[in-house]
Amino acid sequence: MKKILILALLLIIPAMAFSQTYPLVSIHDLQYVDDQNLANGLDSALFYIGDTVQVEGIVIFDPCAYGQSTTGSRVATFISDVNSTGPWSGIQIIIDPTVIGAGSGPAAVLQLSNNSLFHDNCVYGNTVKVTGILSAFSNNTQLNILPIPSTVTSISNPVPLPIIIPIDSFELSDGQGGQVIQIPSGEKYEGVYVEMQNVRVVDVSVVSGGTRINWSIQDNFGNKIKIRDMSGWIRNDTSDNFCTSSGGFTPAAFDTPIINSVLAFVRGVIIEFKTGAGPYEYFLAPLTLADIGPVTYAAPTVGTVTLSNPVPSTTQTQTVTAVITDDQSVASAVLFYASGLSNNTFLNVPMINIGSNNWQATIPAIGPDSTYVKYWIKATDNQGYYTNYPDSLGTNRFYLVKNSGINSIQQLQWHPLGYGASPYTNQTINNMNVQGVVMCESGSLYDLGQVMIQSSSNPWSGIALGGTGLTTLKRGDLVKITKAKVLETNTVTTLDSISFTVLSVANALPAAITTVNMDSIIAIKFNYTEPFESMLLGYDTVTVVSLNPDAPSDFGEWAIYKYPFPVGQLRCDDQSNDIGFGFNADSLILYQQLDYIYGMFTRSFSNWKLWPRNRDDIAGFQVIYIGIDEANRQSIDWKIYPNPMSNELSIQYLGFKNNLMIELFDAAGRKVMEQKSFSANTVLNVQSLSAGTYILNLNDGTTTLHSKIVKLK
Repeated sequence: MKKILILALLLIIPAMAFSQTYPLVSIHDLQYVDDQNLANGLDSALFYIGDTVQVEGIVIFDPCAYGQSTTGSRVATFISDVNSTGPWSGIQIIIDPTVIGAGSGPAAVLQLSNNSLFHDNCVYGNTVKVTGILSAFSNNTQLNILPIPSTVTSISNPVPLPIIIPIDSFELSDGQGGQVIQIPSGEKYEGVYVEMQNVRVVDVSVVSGGTRINWSIQDNFGNKIKIRDMSGWIRNDTSDNFCTSSGGFTPAAFDTPIINSVLAFVRGVIIEFKTGAGPYEYFLAPLTLADIGPVTYAAPTVGTVTLSNPVPSTTQTQTVTAVITDDQSVASAVLFYASGLSNNTFLNVPMINIGSNNWQATIPAIGPDSTYVKYWIKATDNQGYYTNYPDSLGTNRFYLVKNSGINSIQQLQWHPLGYGASPYTNQTINNMNVQGVVMCESGSLYDLGQVMIQSSSNPWSGIALGGTGLTTLKRGDLVKITKAKVLETNTVTTLDSISFTVLSVANALPAAITTVNMDSIIAIKFNYTEPFESMLLGYDTVTVVSLNPDAPSDFGEWAIYKYPFPVGQLRCDDQSNDIGFGFNADSLILYQQLDYIYGMFTRSFSNWKLWPRNRDDIAGFQVIYIGIDEANRQSIDWKIYPNPMSNELSIQYLGFKNNLMIELFDAAGRKVMEQKSFSANTVLNVQSLSAGTYILNLNDGTTTLHSKIVKLK
C-alpha cells in the first residue's frame, strides 16, 4: 500500500483503527541497491520507497539522545538487522508527524510516539518491530513511523559491534584537497554502525555562537570524512529531545577536538548530508561520547603560512614562514618543494626557528618563467610525532614564478587545480598590473553599492573590489590596480587594500553575457558558475517563479526561471541601493514575465545569484513604490506601469482627491513634460520622448512620489 493511501487514512480514522497486517521486510531488503545502479551513482533504494512495511531490528541508539531538532519537531533512532551485521544492515527510524500528515510540533510528536509506543519500546538493546512508510530524505533511507503500536520481541540484546572500515570506503582524496564520494563502496553502510581507526582530527571550527563544532577525521593518505553531530551528546546546542518533562537534562558539553591529534578510533553510523549548496557526502555520526576514542598522540600544528613574495621572478628567492605549535615543543621543521604541479620529487631545506613559534626557510630562485612551485612542511615534536602540512604532496600549496607579475584578472581568478577560490587567497601582491572597467558603483544611490570591475566578456574576467577609497569610482572608469590583498569574502574573490589609478573615464562596458545556461547555474556546475563570478550576466524573457525563496523568512530576494513552470530557480537579490528591500513584494507579481533582467553574478549564502545594479537592469516589472515610507505605504496606493515604457505610461492613484501634478525630467534634470490630472487614472503619451532614463514626480498637494522610469525606444 503506497504512501498516498496511508495519508488519506490518517486523516479519516483514529490511530488504533489500523488493523491491516503489513509485510515484514528485512533491513537488508529495504536498503539494498544492486551493483549496477551503485556504479551509476544511484544511492537510494527504490523498490520499497512509498510502501508501508514492518521492520524488525535491534535498537542501537537511545532516541532520547537525538539532537537534531531544537524545536522538538521530530525524534529518531537507528536499528540494526537481527540476522546480519554486514552491509545493508542498518536503518534510521523516525517520528516525524509532518511527513505522514499527522500534524506538527512537539505535541504531535508526543501523540505519535504514544500511539506507536516509540519511546516505550525503542530502548537500547531491545529488538522491536515497527511499522512505517519508507522514504528517502537528504539521500538517506528512513522509515517514518505510523501510529501503529510497535512490539518488543526481545530485550537486553547485545548491540552489534561496529564494523571496522577505512575512510576511503566513503570518501577518497582527489589529490587536490577535495574528496570524491564513493557510492559503490559507501552506500551499503548507510545507517550501519562502523569504526574508523588511527585517524587525525582536522578542519575544526566552532559555529552557532560557540556551541556546535564542525570537524573531520583524516587518514595518512589524505582521505577524510566529516563528523555529523546527530546525537545530543555531540551537539551542544539542544536538549529538547532528551526524555524529561521539563527538557532540563543536558549532557556534559562536548569539548572541541584537538586539531591534529590522532584518535585511536571514532565510531558512529554512516549518513549522508550536504553542507550548504555542496554535494551530498558521507558523514560519520557518533552516537555517544564513548564513540570517540582516546588521543594516542598530538603532533605539531602548522598554522599561518606566509610567502615573502606571492609572485616571484626567476631571479628571486621565496621565503616561507610558518607558525608551528605543539602541546610540548617543536623539535624540527623541514620545507619541501618541487617545480611543477605534477612533480612529486621534492627537494628540501631545513626550517629555522626565528623566535617564538615562527619557523622559516628559503626556496632558491627557480625558472623558467611561468613555473609553478609546490611546497609542504614536515614538523616534528620532541616525542618524534610529526605532521605533514597540508600533506606529503603539497596539495593546493604552490606559487607561480612570473617575471611580469600578475597582469590580468584571469590570473587572480583562475585556479590551475580547478578550485573556486583564488590561488592567491590571503596573499598581498605588490607586483600587479591588473586593469578593468568599473561595472557597478558603491557611491551612488542608483547603483549596486558594490564595486566590481571587468576586463572583457571572456570567462574569468570579473572581480569584486573591497575596502576604502572606492566611492569615487564610476561606471566606465578604466582602473589599473598595482597592489592588493586577495581575499575570499563569503567565497567571492575580492581585492582589498588596493592601490589603483583611474586611466580613463566613460569607457564602454563589456556587454552582458546572455549565453550562460541557467539550468547549469542552478545545478551549480563549475564551468557555468565560477568562471563568471563578478561578471555582468543577463537573460531575456524570464518568469518570476518565486517572490520569496526564503519563506517564511524574507530577505528581499526573488527567483526567476526561463519558463513559467519552474524546474529550478535562479535567485535575484535586492542588494542594489536603487532596488531596495521590498521590491520582490511591491514591484513583482508571481509568474509575471520580465522582458529581461541583468545583474552582476555572485555567490552569497551558498547560492549563486544575480545582483541587478539598479532598476534599469530589469524590464517588465509593473508596480513601483518609491518615495513613500513604510508607515504610509499601507494608506497610499500608487501604481505606475509599464516600466520600462514604450509609447504610454499609466498612473493609477487610488487615493486621488482633487488634482495631481505630473512632471517628467530627463537624466540631465531638464523638465520634458508637465501635466495636471483630474482623475485617479492617467495615461501619458510618451511616444515622442527619446530612449533613456527619466525621473517622474507626482504631487497631490500632500504627498510627493519620485520614481525612475526607463524609455525603451
